[in-house]
Amino acid sequence: VMFDGPVDALWIESMNTVLDDNKKLCLVSGEIIALTGQMRIQFEVEDLEAASPATVSRCGMIYMEPVGLGLQPFFDSWLEVLPE
Repeated sequence: VMFDGPVDALWIESMNTVLDDNKKLCLVSGEIIALTGQMRIQFEVEDLEAASPATVSRCGMIYMEPVGLGLQPFFDSWLEVLPE
């Protein structure tokens, strides 16, 4: 499961149960969705300003300086949206 976008303080805190060892997503409706051993969650965010230390401590972090990416990701994204 891939989440791409800004971290919102409300929804990221509700993700703590799925990030724990029990790996169960507890929805507001009361429904519980268990992740299997083959499932992974990935967050691609600009910053962690709204995330609590509890949330950050549950995640492995990879930080990449934007300047280190170069122009290739921008070029590839542009190619993907070009009409055929």
